[in-house]
Amino acid sequence: MNFSNGTVLFYTMMYFTNHKQNDSLMTPSVVFNEEYRADPTNKVCYGVYGCFEITGPWTGERRPIALYPEPPEKINVRFPVFNKQTRSIPKFINLDNPDELPDIGINPTGRIYFVTHGFLQSGKAKWVEQMINSLLDQDEEGTATCIVIDWGGGSSPPYNQASANIRLVGAITAHVIHMIFDVLKLKNLDNVHMIGHSLGAHLSGYTGYFLQKDFKLMLGRITGLDPAELAFTETDPIVRLDTTDAKFVDVIHSDATPFVPKIGLGLYEPIGHLDFYPNGGFNQPGCEQTFWKRKDGSFISSMYQFFSCSHVRSVDYFIESIQSKCPFTAITCESYEKFLAGDCLECDRDGHMCFTFGFKSFGSYRRMMKTNQLIGSRDIQAYLMTKPSEPFCRIHYKVQIKVSGTEESVLHGGEIGRFHLNIFGNRGERSEKMAFSTESELYEPGRNYTRVLPGGSVGKPRKLTVSWEYNTSFLNPLTWRILSSPRVYIEYIILQSLEHQMKIRLCPNYNIPVTSNSDSLFTEEKCKNYPKPLETVLH
Repeated sequence: MNFSNGTVLFYTMMYFTNHKQNDSLMTPSVVFNEEYRADPTNKVCYGVYGCFEITGPWTGERRPIALYPEPPEKINVRFPVFNKQTRSIPKFINLDNPDELPDIGINPTGRIYFVTHGFLQSGKAKWVEQMINSLLDQDEEGTATCIVIDWGGGSSPPYNQASANIRLVGAITAHVIHMIFDVLKLKNLDNVHMIGHSLGAHLSGYTGYFLQKDFKLMLGRITGLDPAELAFTETDPIVRLDTTDAKFVDVIHSDATPFVPKIGLGLYEPIGHLDFYPNGGFNQPGCEQTFWKRKDGSFISSMYQFFSCSHVRSVDYFIESIQSKCPFTAITCESYEKFLAGDCLECDRDGHMCFTFGFKSFGSYRRMMKTNQLIGSRDIQAYLMTKPSEPFCRIHYKVQIKVSGTEESVLHGGEIGRFHLNIFGNRGERSEKMAFSTESELYEPGRNYTRVLPGGSVGKPRKLTVSWEYNTSFLNPLTWRILSSPRVYIEYIILQSLEHQMKIRLCPNYNIPVTSNSDSLFTEEKCKNYPKPLETVLH
């Protein structure tokens, strides 16, 4: 089986974390249930929800252990309903009594959000509560409804069983949505938006599939938050979330980095109309801390946080995007490496398109559809960078440093160290200090060095300061200084902002080096003081 030790350990620790200490850990749900193991000559049927076969494509190289969904009474999926008036004590949808539906608080004229969890969680997960509150808070008209799909009775180990159970939960949810459509006389499902994390993302896809298959209805939108990788990567689209499951499918990939080759908690492959890859889709900033450096004192909690941090960040990012005033801009690019190199930082130029990340992504997608910018586009992959902690949203700055080729600079030679920058806006705003690189580098006269840096918003950038961090090493002769002090001569810096779509050239006092432990000011005006015209660098 293509399971990594790290992934199995993660799921084991999640199981411990989600059960009380006095619960029995040796229950039948922990082992494979023979009753629901696949039999290619058989199928399991659950009344109006249909029959579930486990032949190809439900079995294969990526799904070597095939199980049937457990019975509805075992999974016991529940649908609590929340609105602005009912947040703490919800009412529940009763599939067996449609007559109750008009009285449980679903507004047929407003947005209807379905939120669902993943493996080893339930509808009572803290992030579900945060998501509901954010969705209801942003609804100024007060007509929105949030419905949780709580399938905690079927999300326990083994993982293969939970993966099988979401097929049935998807079918049940499709019947719930059809009942809402029928009883409350909805015109269509354009205002129905499903949001699912991990296995919940694929559950949402199954819901969309069954709505079309059984009721000829199509969901308005599905948001997949780091869709689960295990048993879903490189599978037939019917097995996983895909673009046929709703009119608009957007996906946030946050934990696609494998612990061993080709294994990760989240899918890396693009599966939506619009796929976002914050920080490349893996190793999210702030999650780099090693397990042994966790300071909460709990081994189980530390293990859970360590293995799930990047996986859960997709949820954190999406929740912040609901009400954030930060632009949360992402841009398409051929790869994350090209994005970091600054090759893709101008919207609507060279085929690069900008989208609003997260909750508001459909607005930017729809605008581009109306202007025909998306004709022929497939697998739209957009990249952005974030801060290691809340608030996560950052402004993207492309910084190009041109090391001077003057005589003084050439005589001094290359220098090893790091640049740090502060950017200032037109109203005096100042960004936090940003490191131009993660470690010391060699900067040589006459060469250009370019990075894309995430920083705080300062409005339109107008100037910046640069400081030099110099670290000497006995093992590296290039860092030895006997007769000269460490310094770098910078001719100019090109500063570009993705969010403001602007580019400026900034210069220091002519031929004055940037030295260690001091800030050098770079402005547009100082470029005019150079004795000869600078090379043409701006469009």
